Amino acid sequence: MPRHRVEALLGLARQGLEIAAEFGTHSIEAMIWVALTVEASVYQPGSFVRTPTGVRFILANPPLRTGAFAACRVGVDGRAPTATGVRFRASPGEGAWSSADEVSEDRPLHFRPGDPVEFEAECTDDGRSGPRTVRLELECPAIPPLVWFEFTDTPRRTGTEP
Repeated sequence: MPRHRVEALLGLARQGLEIAAEFGTHSIEAMIWVALTVEASVYQPGSFVRTPTGVRFILANPPLRTGAFAACRVGVDGRAPTATGVRFRASPGEGAWSSADEVSEDRPLHFRPGDPVEFEAECTDDGRSGPRTVRLELECPAIPPLVWFEFTDTPRRTGTEP
């Protein structure tokens, strides 16, 4: 596991212990419920598939607010998120693809709550089956500067990959 992931997990554990000590364990249970509810309302379950070059998924209600984002990056299984090899389209299954490399303050990526967006990210297939963790990062010129979303799911096979 990359060092930055270990540090993030340790920081999260420390914060959880501090919250539990100050407000009780029921607070942590409520936070987990909120996180799972947000994940279920943003990520479209069953949309995660393998492609010949990586993975594809749909966000059903990204990212809980209207936004114009100046950067878009995706990381898979703990790899640092990158814009290289990432593309998206506003009409899943039919719209024109745009490259995340082209997103900037001058050419922002716009999200509207309730409008699904399909993402495709290139990643190497290490041959293992089972769940994969995807992290989508969106940079906003406003506050907060970084909006991120992470989900873990097992990608379905599309029948088109080797």
